[in-house]
Amino acid sequence: MDKLLEKIEQKVFLPSGLVCVFIMTLLTTCDTVGRYILRMPISGSYDIIENYLMIAIFYFIISYAYREGANIRITLFVEKLPRHMRLFFNYVVQVVAILYCLFLFVTSLLCNLPRLNEMLVLTKYNLPLMPVFLLIPIGLMLLTLRMIVDLWHIKDGKSGLFKEEAAEESIVA
Repeated sequence: MDKLLEKIEQKVFLPSGLVCVFIMTLLTTCDTVGRYILRMPISGSYDIIENYLMIAIFYFIISYAYREGANIRITLFVEKLPRHMRLFFNYVVQVVAILYCLFLFVTSLLCNLPRLNEMLVLTKYNLPLMPVFLLIPIGLMLLTLRMIVDLWHIKDGKSGLFKEEAAEESIVA
């Protein structure tokens, strides 16, 4: 399962996120040049960036970022504990994070399914918001699965949630 998730992340989601970053950069640059130099801004560029690209970037790369250890954690009290207690708290934190992520997945699915027919109304054209409404639960589902699979990597220090901590322990030891 771990290899399948990694393949999905690296072959589909990460490249899609990078393409969205490229498109967002290109669109922002062209809109800025058009607005301030040519006095002809791109109509609806802000709405496309805000309602499509930024959301897509986040949910395309959230699972990959987790796997690579890009997490914000406060370890002030836990780092003072003995190793066995720290391991216990790491498991507790991982299970709570999985349950929270599962809650977000179910909530986003229930909230976004009725909204699949909504359209983004711009000045010149209408765009369906369905791709974004589907991408949110899909990204959260992939993250939840990644965290569940990662539960077995906590003991050996290879969990994405505790990557930095494991690296520090190996330096100290």
